[in-house]
Amino acid sequence: MYEIYYNIFPDYIINVFNISAATKIRETRQTSKLIYEIPLDKTLNKRRHSSFRGPTIWHDIPKDFKLVNYFRFCRLQKNYLIEHPHIL
Repeated sequence: MYEIYYNIFPDYIINVFNISAATKIRETRQTSKLIYEIPLDKTLNKRRHSSFRGPTIWHDIPKDFKLVNYFRFCRLQKNYLIEHPHIL
């Protein structure tokens, strides 16, 4: 999600993830950061898909992680996910 947030991935991958409609409609403090929609899927297979898991985990990690460079982000994310296994 870091690569998608900073437009590092190609467009065809970035387009899989939708930005929340609330972010597009009104100007708030959260418009500076993108809020990704989490699809409402009821089946377990669809909940395992990256279009569901990516935004779910992205919204759960601390905001400070998203502001650092890529290599620091990877290290922080790894440690965070080890400490919080319930997110995975």
